Amino acid sequence: MGHHSSFLLVGLFLVITGCATTEFKPFEARVNVFEGNGGTKTTVAGMDVWDNGDPPRKFALLGIIEDERPGGPIPMSSLKSDVVQKAKEVGGDAVIQLNSNSQLVGVYSSGSATANSYGRTTTAYGSSTAVPMRRNYSKFAVIKYLE
Repeated sequence: MGHHSSFLLVGLFLVITGCATTEFKPFEARVNVFEGNGGTKTTVAGMDVWDNGDPPRKFALLGIIEDERPGGPIPMSSLKSDVVQKAKEVGGDAVIQLNSNSQLVGVYSSGSATANSYGRTTTAYGSSTAVPMRRNYSKFAVIKYLE
């Protein structure tokens, strides 16, 4: 047992201190066409990035990008360009930041339970409880415009 627990600690440490991960998960559903109500839009590397809502037109949801990175200004400054790069790889036309104002949040659960269990796990191992607070979890929907 002694050896295993030290490996677990090292693994956990790597998870907490590790750099950014930007992962795409395909969305599969019978109904995959949404009509947005509008929101605010910025353009990053030639791609529309919607937040505070979604595009005021019909679109298909290709999948969700889950991004996790340290919350400091330098890692955060490349968040949207990393997400746009990933969305281009999977053939998206635009991305929508899934915050509380997007109707897609209801379609795809917010995943906040993961962040909570992180907090409990790190506390259980007696390491600094401030660490998870400095991580930034973002979700973006990758969409294709239909009209």
